[in-house]
Amino acid sequence: MRTCHLLCSVSTGIAAAAALTACTRTNPTSAPPPAVAAATSEPVAPAAAPADPYHPPPRDTVDIPLYKAWQQYSLQCARCHGEDGQGTSFGPSLLHALGPDGDVATREAFLDVLTHGRPDKGMPSAAKMGLDSTYFDGLYAYLKGRSDGRLHGGRPARRD
Repeated sequence: MRTCHLLCSVSTGIAAAAALTACTRTNPTSAPPPAVAAATSEPVAPAAAPADPYHPPPRDTVDIPLYKAWQQYSLQCARCHGEDGQGTSFGPSLLHALGPDGDVATREAFLDVLTHGRPDKGMPSAAKMGLDSTYFDGLYAYLKGRSDGRLHGGRPARRD
């Protein structure tokens, strides 16, 4: 019984010390002094806001059909072929496949893959994935633009 009382007292003391330590201020002299602008006649420009690495600004502006195709790619294809079509351990690079040396170098070959899939490689048809054929031309245009270097990776801006 006495051991329990002693342990409870020690743990309460540790918790109180941790709470006090968390609430104390840091030593203001340990922080570096703020930079002082040199005395010149030129005004000092405010520092630019740091870029947001998680939400970069769009690099391309595309028409609505191409934007919708990008959305469908992101929903249906990116899980295997990567966010920007560069491939993953599950699916090959579509940028290379749609290139001049790729195995899906033509629009017809691309549409054939979407329509029939590649069961021998584990790729279902677009219909099995729930991808509507109305997006096929836009998907081809988006991925061909990425493959040819006309479009950059990432979310494009939509032209209204």
